[in-house]
Amino acid sequence: MKLKICILMLTLIFLTGCTKKNMITVSDGKGGFIQVEDTSGNNEEKAKKGDISTDICQEFTPDFVYSVIHKPIVRVEPSPLATVYACDYFTDYKEDFYKDAKYNFVGPGGPSISIVLDNLNVERQKEARKYLGMTLGTSSKVNMENIVSYREDKSIWSVDLIINPDRFVWANYSHKAITDDELITLAAAMADKIQGRLEIKIEKNPIDLAKEKEKSLGESQEKMVNQFFGYLSGKKISEAIAMMDANDDTKQGWGVNFNTINSLTVKSCAEDMKDDWTADRQRFICELDVSVKPEGEQMGWNQGANTRWIMMTKTNGKWWLHEFANNP
Repeated sequence: MKLKICILMLTLIFLTGCTKKNMITVSDGKGGFIQVEDTSGNNEEKAKKGDISTDICQEFTPDFVYSVIHKPIVRVEPSPLATVYACDYFTDYKEDFYKDAKYNFVGPGGPSISIVLDNLNVERQKEARKYLGMTLGTSSKVNMENIVSYREDKSIWSVDLIINPDRFVWANYSHKAITDDELITLAAAMADKIQGRLEIKIEKNPIDLAKEKEKSLGESQEKMVNQFFGYLSGKKISEAIAMMDANDDTKQGWGVNFNTINSLTVKSCAEDMKDDWTADRQRFICELDVSVKPEGEQMGWNQGANTRWIMMTKTNGKWWLHEFANNP
């Protein structure tokens, strides 16, 4: 009997060790992902879906996009939100691309291609798009499970590549950056890259994006920051507050705060987090030596060394001191 049990156990171990499990990534129902066995079939002919990281700009570089669409990428912008995994690739970019005379609004932008990774249930997204009046189809040119969403005018809104039932990456475009056919071609190349069979030659994007971004940032507003502190040092509180884009109530509050300063000396001011600068947003870090009245210590000031982070923003062509903070 013992011999039979041992043989049975060895057989089970052998069979378990020799069985090749096909694992897939699925939602754990708590905002994360786990590896589980794919029970839908393990045949070798089944297409491998692959996966990508959340750094979309790195997964699909400007060189990759240029090599597929053959249009220079003049600017690349990742999502400003840490929880949104996206990248925009501009084929043209202007500081005054968006204009609205009625609201006196001018904003930067241009024709662009967007690539976004979403951790959402695919079937629910299908239903949501149908509810919005879209027609869903697929493209045989994309060698991966996919969804093509069409607007009512038959133009393509997006092409989605399905990684698993709760994860997909999609691409679309705006302002005629590319055509619908070019979007399909891009999605097909993305699918090939995700699954490790990309065969196109990757060429260098002809635009020096680092140089273009540096040029688009314009002149540093460090002099303006120093001017602001110069006003505070000279007890010209009203002039300093006039440089701020706050509302009247907030300015009044700053007036009370700044009037607690007995003396202020700027030890240093430097550009901060320049990689995150835009044409209308710059950040600086300033080291100060400050003497304040006792009530000033109740308003965020220390006697002696203080560090302040300054955010400068540009609105309708004019720079303002937007944020004055004692922490990043």
